[in-house]
Amino acid sequence: MTMKAFAGVLVLVLATATVTLAHHGLTVFDQTHEVTLEGTVTAFRFVNPHAIVEFDVKDDIGQVKHWQAELTTPVRLKGWTPTSLEPGIIVTVTGYPAKGGALYLWVTGLRASNGVAVETPSASANR
Repeated sequence: MTMKAFAGVLVLVLATATVTLAHHGLTVFDQTHEVTLEGTVTAFRFVNPHAIVEFDVKDDIGQVKHWQAELTTPVRLKGWTPTSLEPGIIVTVTGYPAKGGALYLWVTGLRASNGVAVETPSASANR
């Protein structure tokens, strides 16, 4: 295989893997228990296939941990806009944590200090 052909195959494999991971369903989350975290929004991406909120949480010893939380698709976030969760807003987020200890979760409930809220009766209904 020539170097050019190898590079083409490599690009194709990496692109496919990225798309596959981007829309993974809930298999990467531990759906046997939920965690609730309170933190300060640092970023909000109102994008398909799922909106993402990033927020900083102080742990038990006062160290700041940067979390990401995945919400449902923006189409299902009725009344939300790209500015619904601006940096500095305090959020309480409940959800299924990622397996393996990553600071990432699937949101089952979110309440923000600006009044924005979302509750999902079942995560499987919001894929």
